[in-house]
Amino acid sequence: MRKCWILLFLLPLFFACTPDSAEVSSDKAAFFDLRSYVNEEVDRLTSRKTKVTKTITLNGKTETKELDDLNFANDLRVFREADINKPAWLEKYETKRKALSGSHQITTYEALDSNLVTRQLLVEEDLGEVTRITIQRKTGTVLSNGNHWLEYVPATGYSMTTRQKNRFGEDVDARIVVDWRF
Repeated sequence: MRKCWILLFLLPLFFACTPDSAEVSSDKAAFFDLRSYVNEEVDRLTSRKTKVTKTITLNGKTETKELDDLNFANDLRVFREADINKPAWLEKYETKRKALSGSHQITTYEALDSNLVTRQLLVEEDLGEVTRITIQRKTGTVLSNGNHWLEYVPATGYSMTTRQKNRFGEDVDARIVVDWRF
């Protein structure tokens, strides 16, 4: 009789330990895996010895340089940091998919929580290959409020635009454009 009671006590524990079917599997990302994609792009661009034209405009002053040794891991870090694949954020982004023509589609991830830095991530694909990524980020502190727009086009380059209003000191209006050729 005692064994029956022990079995009745332990039986619910076995069922309580089964995984929830709605849970996201750890081997499949809930959203577009931006971090892995950027890492792959860094490897691709570095291995091809990609030459770039980098133009920086800061508060109206522009400088352009031709580079053949750009540190892509460092330059694309801001894209990598915009990745939204965190288990705690599963319910904090709304996913919308829009089919265009044929196999061309756009997937948009919109932040539902106003505290999230990455406000929007848009991934455009054709034939399963990424053709464009655009990101909108919002940052701010007690002393400043900023908006950042990032665009990555694997075939041609990327751009980063920042507009920051500062409570003390000069506001920042910056744009970086990197174009490459193979």
